Amino acid sequence: MKIIIIGATTGIGKALAELYISQGNEVILTGRRLKLLEEIQEAYPTQQIHISQMDVVNITDARQIMQALADKHGGFDKIIINAGVGFGKASFEEEIQTIDVNVKGFVAIAQWAYAYFKNKGGGHIVGVSSLAALRSSPYAPEYHASKAFVSSYMEGLRLRSSKFRHNIAVTDIRPGFVDTPMTKQNKGMFWVASPEKAAKQIVAAIESKKNVAYITKRYFLLAILMKVFPEWLLAKIL
Repeated sequence: MKIIIIGATTGIGKALAELYISQGNEVILTGRRLKLLEEIQEAYPTQQIHISQMDVVNITDARQIMQALADKHGGFDKIIINAGVGFGKASFEEEIQTIDVNVKGFVAIAQWAYAYFKNKGGGHIVGVSSLAALRSSPYAPEYHASKAFVSSYMEGLRLRSSKFRHNIAVTDIRPGFVDTPMTKQNKGMFWVASPEKAAKQIVAAIESKKNVAYITKRYFLLAILMKVFPEWLLAKIL
């Protein structure tokens, strides 16, 4: 199995990489910080690990890198798009950066991935969205909106694959709170999972080809409630 993980330097992406490596898969890892990718590669000297520096904000370069990696390594079976950013009390510049990475960067890779698997005759696209996709927030509306876009886009790709029989599975991963560098800024977190626990549940969801998976599973209960909460109640409890 050949798996490429976009955004594998830390947190969920790194935990997914390490789990897939431990299972004996051939993995291709990308991220902005080459040194962190090299550290993962050096930790598993006997495994098939390939690394490439990539910043999804540079959408033209990122798509060219994806094609080059596919050509070099004989293609992919699964493409996991995990690159994303989030800020607490974001400035205007940080809000735009969130959109550039989480929306434009995501589409650049997801659209390429769909076209690639369509030509190949099938495959599996996995996008890491968030529980935040369900409703917005008074603290980070740009982040919630970006994740809502990701989930909606993936649903559209699933519908396209089903309608036109492209044989492409699309899995929307929606984590709740996971102990990663990006969530360190958050206060009042609950049901916090380690990246390793999250990775195990994500891989199980991917192998089951689920359409949508909440990580950890207990967040499914909160998701049901969030969908029905009126705005006035959200404003009080958030």
